[in-house]
Amino acid sequence: MENKVKNFATLLNCMDGRTQLPALNWIRSNYDVEYVDIISEPGMDKVIYLNDKNFMNSLGKKINISLNSHNSRIIFIAGHYDCAANKVDKAIHIKHIKSSVDIIKKIYKNVPVVGLWMGESFKVEKI
Repeated sequence: MENKVKNFATLLNCMDGRTQLPALNWIRSNYDVEYVDIISEPGMDKVIYLNDKNFMNSLGKKINISLNSHNSRIIFIAGHYDCAANKVDKAIHIKHIKSSVDIIKKIYKNVPVVGLWMGESFKVEKI
């Protein structure tokens, strides 16, 4: 029996249940990934953008588990329409997502980081 190595990705997503399956399914459909480690936080795009030291330390521990224990090879950061924890328009969300991608890229220099946006229909768009 062949022991196939499973591919992992890491998703930094809002806790909003409407966003989980669309993001997970989009990642699995568009990347060679079998499993997605989901790290969730209300308004994830905003909290990374704010770059609070305590939050970032906690987030880093979780990302490191995904990268080092599951050999995740890519990180996604998602923001979405109608976020209860980040009540801003799409343009500000996009700013938060892009800035968050830059912040995470600086920490994890050898790991690709991709921003995702989910609009009113929760269809995923790559930023």
